[in-house]
Amino acid sequence: MTEDLRLDLLGPLRGWSGDRRLELGPLRQQAFLAVLALRPNQVVPADELVDLVWNDAPPSSGTRIVPTYAYRLRQLLPKDVLVSSRDGYSLRLAPDALDLTRFEHLVSAAHATDDLDEAAANLSEALALFKGEPLGGLPGHYVGVERHRLTERRLKVLAERIDLDLERGRYGDLVPELVALVEADRLREQFAGQLMLAYWRSGRSSEALDTYTRTREELVEQLGVEPGPSLRAIHERILRNDEPVARPVLRDELPYDGAAFVGRDDVLSQVVDALRTPGPAVVAIDGMAGVGKTALAVRAARQLADVYPDGRLFIDLHGYTPGNEPVSALQALDRLLRTLSVPADRIPADLEERAALWRSELAGRRILVVLDNAPDSAAVRPLLAGSPQCGVLVTSRRQLTGLDATARLALDVLRPKDARELLAEIVGPDRAGDTAAAAQVVSQCGHLPLAIRVAGSRLRHRPSWTIEHLSKRLAAEDRRLAELSTDSGGVSPAFALSYEHLPSDQQRLFRLLGAMTGQDVDMYAAAALADVDAVDAEDLLEQLVDANLVLQLRPGRFQFHDLLRQYARTLDPEPDAVRRLLDYYLYATSAASTAIFSSQLQPLPEPVPVRLPEFTSASDGLEWIDTEGANVLATIRFAESSGASEHAWRLGLAVASCFFQRGRVYEMDEALELALRAAPDASVEARVLLSIGSLGRYRLGAEASLRTLQDARDRLPQDADLALRARLLASIGYSLAKLHPDEEALGVLDEALKVARQAGEVGIASRVLAYLGVTYGDRGEFSRALSAYQESLELGDPAVRGEVLNGIGECLLELDRVDDAVAALTIARDLGVERGADYSLIYTYAFLGTAYARQRQWAEAIDVGRRSLELALESDSKQSQQNAYLRLAETLLAKGDLTQARPHFARALELALDEGPESMVLRAAGGLERTAAAA
Repeated sequence: MTEDLRLDLLGPLRGWSGDRRLELGPLRQQAFLAVLALRPNQVVPADELVDLVWNDAPPSSGTRIVPTYAYRLRQLLPKDVLVSSRDGYSLRLAPDALDLTRFEHLVSAAHATDDLDEAAANLSEALALFKGEPLGGLPGHYVGVERHRLTERRLKVLAERIDLDLERGRYGDLVPELVALVEADRLREQFAGQLMLAYWRSGRSSEALDTYTRTREELVEQLGVEPGPSLRAIHERILRNDEPVARPVLRDELPYDGAAFVGRDDVLSQVVDALRTPGPAVVAIDGMAGVGKTALAVRAARQLADVYPDGRLFIDLHGYTPGNEPVSALQALDRLLRTLSVPADRIPADLEERAALWRSELAGRRILVVLDNAPDSAAVRPLLAGSPQCGVLVTSRRQLTGLDATARLALDVLRPKDARELLAEIVGPDRAGDTAAAAQVVSQCGHLPLAIRVAGSRLRHRPSWTIEHLSKRLAAEDRRLAELSTDSGGVSPAFALSYEHLPSDQQRLFRLLGAMTGQDVDMYAAAALADVDAVDAEDLLEQLVDANLVLQLRPGRFQFHDLLRQYARTLDPEPDAVRRLLDYYLYATSAASTAIFSSQLQPLPEPVPVRLPEFTSASDGLEWIDTEGANVLATIRFAESSGASEHAWRLGLAVASCFFQRGRVYEMDEALELALRAAPDASVEARVLLSIGSLGRYRLGAEASLRTLQDARDRLPQDADLALRARLLASIGYSLAKLHPDEEALGVLDEALKVARQAGEVGIASRVLAYLGVTYGDRGEFSRALSAYQESLELGDPAVRGEVLNGIGECLLELDRVDDAVAALTIARDLGVERGADYSLIYTYAFLGTAYARQRQWAEAIDVGRRSLELALESDSKQSQQNAYLRLAETLLAKGDLTQARPHFARALELALDEGPESMVLRAAGGLERTAAAA
């Protein structure tokens, strides 16, 4: 995080590094920076960046444009400010780097003090940070929305500061400022009302009344409406020339909020601050059943007695209450009006008239209304106050998207530390035991307050139990919900109410999601489960998110809270849904693999039984594997353990090469281990062992690989197809060659080439020729190696093209054709980057390092050499590490840096002696001799 970078958003975008003004480039580039600055220290995915920056004119190149803009900005910004990862891009900023952050801090400081002068000074300082229209001139819909939001935020804070000045008696000073504000926006009643008060309290009543008349005429002419109740009330006060008569304080209707309320300090502050804000405040809190919405709302309301001295009303709308129908808006208004002492004969029967009377009764009062357990937005809208001095706090299990709220809060489960504190608060610190035991219990409760309260209550009322005993009872997932439920309520009944309020199509998908094999799903996996169109599945998922029954932690990815997932599994399943989900992961993995390698490595039965995402490029396949890899592995585990053996072994084979490509070798090992366990016969066992031996060669070594491949050969049936036999011979020959590139290895590879051609398998033949190229290269016969590589390249198998180009580059280097080598290796590098081929890139960068060193481009040579070594170390492949260490050492030696070269030679020799060709041992040992002076 860079301390001296500052960015100003509250005006035209400006940037400084220390005292130096930064030139931020073209407007679209500035918009790119602005989007990241509006989300400081957050990772923004590339596809989301494209949508936010180019929404008004999407680029044809899609997400490929993002790295270009990121590169340009990195050249302008201080080092390590703009960082990227596989998940997206992030702007790393210090806490006070943005003027927007400083603005909000000053506003918060003003709200936190009771000193009117100090509060006004803080707000004035905050407003002074605006240097014109926020983000002025920058393109894009998202930036435009943020510009409007920040402009409105400024006007809101300005109105607060003017209110403070009115309270401090600065009437005359305010008049010129307010005249300009009213002239600039004649329909903004708040400024008109403040100007009327300033005139009136300065002894200029006629001008105050003229202001009202002009504002009313403007509202009627432009909008066809009369002034609102607040402006009318000020007008009537001026006409009467008196202060409003204080009304009696109403009773406090808030329920007992319990003794055990821990954590939530941040969200509690958000709610309280939102309801302290001048103007009509409507705060909506949503969250899953049992998350603590009511407790938070009541606790917040209790802290607001000074803001709402005329009363704090509470009504449970019974949106989700066992045995109760939801309270209608008509019923709720009747109760609320009676609370305000309105006689029954004055309460109209019509809903609109009753709502109008409610708003009239609230006018001029400072009342907070808590509407708990709302079923939906429609039930709440008629109950909203019109008075700017009143606040409304709503809780619901649903996201009240149809409600025009001034602030929204999606309440999550407790943080682990707060969850442990809640448990200790319920059972007492002595019964809570040590931290580890308490952490286990609250984790089993999913950090859900309701579940923790039930578990804590059980422990408190059973003196013989220990917290370890409670944890053991909760450990059995199939019994956990029963342990967390009681005759009068608990977790399962709370979840059941939410489920029962869903329409039938949402209920069905919720049930089916209980069969999820992984941690989350996208719309295609959900569509396979429900056997519906993917767009319909996405709509249903979004509706479940609105109902707070499914979480959406990032766009397009949906998952359960742990306890909700267990509840879904207790509902009626559909056996065919699981098969459809297994089919989806199998065929989607195969399609992603085909996109990555440009050929289908593991053919599957046709036709494809489920709808799949579209894979138009290698990057699509890589992105899918990166996102879904963990779910695929979980699906293999499920398939193997549940007896779906065909899905298990086919899916294990399909994903293994993808994991290998991404350097996820331990996940690859587990996938193939499970596939071998699920193999139904010797032929499938041989296929799996072939993959284990081939893909494991780079990490476990040629000797271990050869043993596995020979085991596969021994299990191979006599009538096995020629393609499988050719692949197995090729891999055995290559492992033999990596141990000893002798005639035996060449003989096996020649036989593999013959069988591949006999089978008509061009792809296998291309790979065998690549293996022959490696073998000849290890023998020092680089002309023959080059011929083999070129013949492989001519066969055109895209799956091996990157490796073949690496081999050609190495041969050309050894034949002293450096420029030709750079050309071949540059193509290999671009191909490797496109396909995310980390293993292939290890060698590409290593060979490029040698080539650049021969051209005396030292900076480039050392840079790519180090990149090669980083990838090699991440891969856990001893073979690739030998090559990376040795070539980087040779580059450093050629540059004359003996001190840095020597330890790399030493490590290369250590690895080569363990398992490496003789040529590698000799080169590493020779390097150590030449760097002896640095010892």
